[in-house]
Amino acid sequence: MPIDCTGNLTADILFDCLNSPVAGIEQDIVLINQADIDTITTTTDASNRALLTNLQLKAGKTGYKLTGVKQANGKAWELVKKENAPDKFKHTLSGVIFNPSAANKNQAANLALGAKYVAVVEQKWKGTDSEDAFEVLGLRSGLELMTMTNNSKENDNMILFELASADGYEEPTMPMTLLDTDYATTKTAFTNKFVQA
Repeated sequence: MPIDCTGNLTADILFDCLNSPVAGIEQDIVLINQADIDTITTTTDASNRALLTNLQLKAGKTGYKLTGVKQANGKAWELVKKENAPDKFKHTLSGVIFNPSAANKNQAANLALGAKYVAVVEQKWKGTDSEDAFEVLGLRSGLELMTMTNNSKENDNMILFELASADGYEEPTMPMTLLDTDYATTKTAFTNKFVQA
């Protein structure tokens, strides 16, 4: 069935009591330079605009792991109402750089230079057969650095930052679910940071 663009509902919205909601994401996140994504071979399901079936990077490119601890890193999204256009969605990733080392500060400084990023997270809630485990934020418009702070008297001297959709450049969908064949295949790609030879 082709994607319906009328805004009408096309299926029931059901509660699966065997897969009740669970808060949080797994600890590590993969950050990708948006410019490194191969938009030609990255594919969306033909009947579900919220389902990404392949996330492909350009040859020689890789994502980069942002290490997490407990629930230090997080993701969020919200609807942005538009007066004369379809509504959009603001994606937000809150991240923590635990060690303010020179190497980590160099990467943090790179975030501030104006590039756009895509974030892949693994949710604690994974759905039936773990088919809803992974979400992709910022795929179409990219995430930009919005805040970055460090205070030696707060948060154990860690660097806190936020990547988000810029105002006026929000995403056409909520964060997309990524399922490349099955959970195991998608998890392997995530663990390998989506690297392309």
